[in-house]
Amino acid sequence: MNKLLFVAVIAVVSGAVVSGLAVVGGPGQARAEKRDDQRFADLHRIADAIICDAGDGRAFSRACRSAADATDPQTGAAYEVTQGEDAFQVCARFELAQAESPMRDALHFDGARGCLRYQLAQPSKQWVIEGH
Repeated sequence: MNKLLFVAVIAVVSGAVVSGLAVVGGPGQARAEKRDDQRFADLHRIADAIICDAGDGRAFSRACRSAADATDPQTGAAYEVTQGEDAFQVCARFELAQAESPMRDALHFDGARGCLRYQLAQPSKQWVIEGH
């Protein structure tokens, strides 16, 4: 009887652990979320640096800071930057592109590639994040 009870308890505990990992995603999921959060922060930092470099009297509230060290936390690759006169975008490949996060509402996704898109608003001449 004790042996049967022990096996039943082990089975229930094992099932709970497996179910918990399936729901939460486990440590691999958490690491991917952390890397994606870093990518998102890097995109903002690069955008801030681009706006600061544009300078020429356009109002910008954040302090200028360098983004030279901003690279993908997993691959070390540089982020993609596309600039025009009145618009630019900064893009990265995200591991969890479809994840629901209020922080990512500003991103435009094309598969796993997410971009922050800015345009120069007229007549204020301030850079604003493009909506969806």
